[in-house]
Amino acid sequence: MIRAPPIKACTMKAQFIALAVLAAYSQAFAALVVDLDLGLLDVGETSIAGQVTAGPAGNAIAYSSPFQNYSGGEVVFEFAIEQALEVSLTSSAFGDGGDPDAFLLNSLDVVEGQASGFIASAYLDGALGSTQGFGLLDPGTYYLSVEDWAGGAPTFEYTLGINEFVVNTPTAADLGVIGDDASVIALDTFGSEVGDTELGIYDAVGTLIGLNDDAGGGTFQSAIEFGALPEGTYYVAAGAYNSVFGSNFEVVGGTSEGGGIFLNTGEGGPQGAAEIAPGEVAWFSFGIVPEPSSMSLIALAGLTLLGRRRR
Repeated sequence: MIRAPPIKACTMKAQFIALAVLAAYSQAFAALVVDLDLGLLDVGETSIAGQVTAGPAGNAIAYSSPFQNYSGGEVVFEFAIEQALEVSLTSSAFGDGGDPDAFLLNSLDVVEGQASGFIASAYLDGALGSTQGFGLLDPGTYYLSVEDWAGGAPTFEYTLGINEFVVNTPTAADLGVIGDDASVIALDTFGSEVGDTELGIYDAVGTLIGLNDDAGGGTFQSAIEFGALPEGTYYVAAGAYNSVFGSNFEVVGGTSEGGGIFLNTGEGGPQGAAEIAPGEVAWFSFGIVPEPSSMSLIALAGLTLLGRRRR
């Protein structure tokens, strides 16, 4: 349920790609070493601080990609949670120059210089106080590795935030039931006044299960198809080009244009319609029910049991 961010891009940093590849094959790597165990954490904030120093034997030079240059050392923090919680990291202070970056991991393993337990990154290169959300994490043990790009030794201070998960269910136009759990579900924005649309589809707890920008065939309208969806309620966000679809129904609409937007649910199915301004999205919801044959079998089984009890 969590999406990996793109590789950090910077012209100056790109020159270190060759160095990163060379380092990956020119030294022996061991597992990362935990510097501080924060223990079992609950809802709240925890301050973590330290200084990146020379690389230990287990130094990871890469996380989300082998083409990186974390050639110095890392400071590794361990923490555990015993229930599903939302986790984030906020920058508090940086010192002694350098460019510290943080990485969330679910293991300490390093394979040919790459941290194989990588989950997400928090570059936080903006102003102090910038926050990177890691999304909803399952119960378990996690690690935060802080390294400096290009091997510097800066000091750092972050705030690790942990919050209970609250579903941000949007207000949506209900289209009713559009199929069962064996149906092919087709959604599109064909015919919309907004000429370049995007679609994001969520399940009932805010997990993004599908998205589409252009349907192809020369159109900038959006279309998406599911072979089958489990029984339940689903939500669709329809916006203009450059909409951003995050977890837990967090959506930022594209600012390219506004106007009327349709959500078509297949031939003979209900159609949703809304008017959006630039930067807005229209929300629709629909239901999926059990396949009729499954419901009949369940009912038949119930009648059989009832008959047995009456004997």
